[in-house]
Amino acid sequence: MSDIALIGERTFLYEKLFADLAVSFQFLSSAVLGSPFLPKFKTVTIPTGFANPQYSKTLPALQRMKSNISDFVKRGGVLTVFGPMVPEHEYDWLPLPLRYVCELSSQNVASCEHECSCLLCTSTPECDGYLIPGEGFETVLKDENDRAILVRAKFGEGQIVATSVHEFPAAQYLKWALSRAKPAKL
Repeated sequence: MSDIALIGERTFLYEKLFADLAVSFQFLSSAVLGSPFLPKFKTVTIPTGFANPQYSKTLPALQRMKSNISDFVKRGGVLTVFGPMVPEHEYDWLPLPLRYVCELSSQNVASCEHECSCLLCTSTPECDGYLIPGEGFETVLKDENDRAILVRAKFGEGQIVATSVHEFPAAQYLKWALSRAKPAKL
């Protein structure tokens, strides 16, 4: 079992972040998603740009894996999803409805007491858009125009955290997610 799966290409910056936290991690390319030989993970992170073919080949694999993703969260995993970096996106591969609209901006965000708001390292994050949460999601943080930039949903025994913040997650957030997650198959 690994603590964290990052769906995407191996990057030094994520590797350094995970190593600094002393957590086990595995980078998963879209080609291996769905393999019955993958270990269990506590958390899965899908970084910014997953739907933009200029950056990633991940979206078709996520769409194929819809039921696996749903089962992972239901069984106690924590799924963290960043912005897709396309003009608009329906997260049709998630078990709950969520939409995204791309709009690059810097934001001033009011502090928030919600436990997953520790994802942000700053009160002035760069955002690549905003989210339109559907039923099941709660808005955790909003931009200056009162639009969601961080949402969370409980689903089964796990959680889905989605954001349009265009930055790496804070170490404190990764610790929070790992402390709440149960190992589950993807």
